[in-house]
Amino acid sequence: MNAAGLTQLFAAEWSRLFSRRVTLIALVLIGTLLVLLTFGFTLTRSTPTATEIELAKTNAASAGEVWDRKGDRCSKVQSGLENAEPNESFPRGCDYGPRPTPESLLTYGFSFHRQWPSLYTTAAIVLAVAGFVLGASFVGVEWSSGGMASLLLWAPRRGAVLGAKLLAACAGMGLISVVYLGLWTAAFMGVAAGSGTVSQMTADEFGSLLLTGVRVVALALAGTALGFSIASLGRHTSTALGVGVAYLMIYELGAVVLFSVVETVDYSQKYRLSSYIAAWLTKDFTFDADAGPCRTGCVPEAATGFSGSWQQGGLVIAAVVAILVTAAFVAMRRRDAR
Repeated sequence: MNAAGLTQLFAAEWSRLFSRRVTLIALVLIGTLLVLLTFGFTLTRSTPTATEIELAKTNAASAGEVWDRKGDRCSKVQSGLENAEPNESFPRGCDYGPRPTPESLLTYGFSFHRQWPSLYTTAAIVLAVAGFVLGASFVGVEWSSGGMASLLLWAPRRGAVLGAKLLAACAGMGLISVVYLGLWTAAFMGVAAGSGTVSQMTADEFGSLLLTGVRVVALALAGTALGFSIASLGRHTSTALGVGVAYLMIYELGAVVLFSVVETVDYSQKYRLSSYIAAWLTKDFTFDADAGPCRTGCVPEAATGFSGSWQQGGLVIAAVVAILVTAAFVAMRRRDAR
């Protein structure tokens, strides 16, 4: 098959993707979710009064001083400059969380500056699940209906056919993700514009927002490729859906129960894909293992169970996707088309 044939095949698959009812239903569902969440946050937004802002600033200054003292005390104990009292305990790595700010103390209402990371995590889950379903159904229905066998009569190069379908599915989901995330961001910034804010986002924070958006889109593409590959291996959409549900219910949730019983749940997170997805989206992920004898009188050292960066999370996700995609192409070449 020459380049012109591949281009025609890709164009045909692209057109088929957006003409399918599953795609249209998915677009309606994720669009409805955006509307409902926007409406819900609109109801909860509120503009703090000048008195409330001043009170928040005063409380933040006081809480910030306490935060500084605790951090300084913990650092000195950790470095050996001071000794801990018998009943004095410290968090692992002297992590007392973010320093209190006026905005963090105004917990009511809606603040895009404060809540955008959780909003983007929600969008990532929505888009990844949508991509998994769309990718699985896009190729799964071709196998189950016999359409793949008919297509291979016209274009016998199996790898090229499967590659064109995968590329069309990922490109389509990429476009959907970019548009949806743009609307998602605009909608919630519009909600935030209707209420006052104590602090404004800096250029660095906007840069972080954009990079997180890129990671959200990349995760949606990974979900699409995973669903596509599993459905191609099983030659049915239900295969991918069954594997996805089984993995979540048996391995992800079931492992939590199992390792909780044997008291090694810290260790289990190292082998769960969700841990690396969390690291990918939030830039890092650390599971706090049991401090044991360091509950009092000392500073616990870094957890030995699992601690990963977004780079590590991305590598693991990419490796899983690469293995399944490769398996799908190998199976496509080795098996019959029926």
